Amino acid sequence: MPATVDYDAIANILTLRYNPQKSPPKKPLSAIDFVPNPLESSAESQILKIIEGDLAHIKAKRASVLLSGGIDSVLTLAMLRKFRPDINVSCISVGFGEDDDEVSAARNIAGIYDCDFSGLVLDDILSGLPRLVKIAREPRWNLYQGYAFEASKEKTIFSGDGGDELFAGYSFRYRKYLSLLSSQKRLNWRDKVKLYLSCHERDWVPDQEKIFGPKVRFSWNRIYGLLKNNFVRNRLDPLDQVFLADWNGKLLFDWLPVNLAFAKAIGIQIQSLFLSGHMTRFATHLPWQAKYDVKSATGKLPLRSILKAEHLPSEPVKKGFSANTISIWKKAGQEIVLRYVNNRDSEVVRAGIINGDWVQKTSDKLAQDPDVRYINKMLGLLALEVWWRLFVSKTMNESEKL
Repeated sequence: MPATVDYDAIANILTLRYNPQKSPPKKPLSAIDFVPNPLESSAESQILKIIEGDLAHIKAKRASVLLSGGIDSVLTLAMLRKFRPDINVSCISVGFGEDDDEVSAARNIAGIYDCDFSGLVLDDILSGLPRLVKIAREPRWNLYQGYAFEASKEKTIFSGDGGDELFAGYSFRYRKYLSLLSSQKRLNWRDKVKLYLSCHERDWVPDQEKIFGPKVRFSWNRIYGLLKNNFVRNRLDPLDQVFLADWNGKLLFDWLPVNLAFAKAIGIQIQSLFLSGHMTRFATHLPWQAKYDVKSATGKLPLRSILKAEHLPSEPVKKGFSANTISIWKKAGQEIVLRYVNNRDSEVVRAGIINGDWVQKTSDKLAQDPDVRYINKMLGLLALEVWWRLFVSKTMNESEKL
């Protein structure tokens, strides 16, 4: 067993869904990066110019697109066909056997562009968790994009990473944040961080501090401090502060590290139209009003305009390969979680990382009321248990099925 375990990292991941205290794969941004620049021409024309220039440098002659019904992946496919018709493109979509899966919409879009299409339906996303956690090297349960990467027949895969963070894709969170902000006065940075986290309520639970055992000294003040630099001592508009926090949070420490881990393990290269240096510099300095409409709570305005000009749907229902957590719980998740996360068998409970009383109380609660926030947290504890057994106690093999 290793001499030390980073207990703060465990608390961070179980509260924020990522650990902002590790080294990020890309440089964090600062407030100056979001100071608006005046537009020399339309945002749409400049975006198209950047995409055309970036795609010109792609050497691959074959590529796959992770295609959902969302704006980012549809735009990616459209731009590949527009600017690089020489690249042979196939499409992969992921569904979970639910009525609102995006597989059908993705198949239709792929058909418009005469692309080979593969729809991957994941009825069971938890049994293979040990292998996925071994690759990611962190306690995460929502790693099912790895299945799509593995299903690709090509070594170059295009994803929509960065589209939400750079072009205001989390519109439901912005509406809530602005509403909460308008109801309060004279807020300091800590108040703003609290409001920001209240818009990410599925990442934590109301009794978050009770989850942890004596080994973890959980502190909300410490968590707030991790996000402080996005909201303190800058004159950015409130939404630009949120955009800064989104970039320096989930994108840098959640989505990108996991995708890079899968890329390394599988031997693929993951590309994105939205994460080049040119696009990042342009999009971050784009005035927020050019990306998000307050009245309609609609984001990604310039991307929608481009899709409209391409005669493609610009109002997709976006899930982005997101599974229905309650459905996962009812199908097999509850049985799997309770087999590993309980007072008797859980190694993280016995090690003093997680509070066994909280686990029992929550298990009893979920038997009566499948609350999505608590289900998310129990799935997070399952991932922690798997990670602990793989990397700390070494009592689990990555090939083991849950």
